[in-house]
Amino acid sequence: MEMESFIYCLFCAMCLGGGLGVLALRGFVNSAMSMLVSMLGVAGLLLLMRAYFLAFIMVTVYAGAVLVLFVFVVMLIGDRREDRSFLSKFMLLALWAAMCACLAFFEPQITAAGMEASSAGASLEPGSILALSKNYGYFLFTKFLLPFEIAGLMLLAAMIGVIVIARLKRAGNTKA
Repeated sequence: MEMESFIYCLFCAMCLGGGLGVLALRGFVNSAMSMLVSMLGVAGLLLLMRAYFLAFIMVTVYAGAVLVLFVFVVMLIGDRREDRSFLSKFMLLALWAAMCACLAFFEPQITAAGMEASSAGASLEPGSILALSKNYGYFLFTKFLLPFEIAGLMLLAAMIGVIVIARLKRAGNTKA
């Protein structure tokens, strides 16, 4: 096996192992660290594809900022270990299956929109990193603005929900 194939397999194993660790490990901190391993694996795969800008964004924004946000939320709520019942594990598996089915259903439309966006709009100038960065920004804020905004709203809703849950738990602890 040549070195590039070995490195590719290593990054794939990091992605899969980290994803399985998020689902299988107990405790929020362990899950967050597994998520970090998965994100670093994705960044490594992006490096192999020579998508250096996306790999940089993956490490700085997601592995840096978003993961720090998750750890902050864990520290706010507390790392309480819960034993999940069989029904809750089954419901989680059903949710993941439904999300994968939706992704498989909408994938042709997403791919077609990406192909249309790549044929019109921004120009690719070989060798210019700033031109490539400009293209990412152009596509992000034109063709993919709605999914970008939806992701931002979902993160905001998750943060507000965590703060509300933390306050409710603290209020319940002080009365007892």
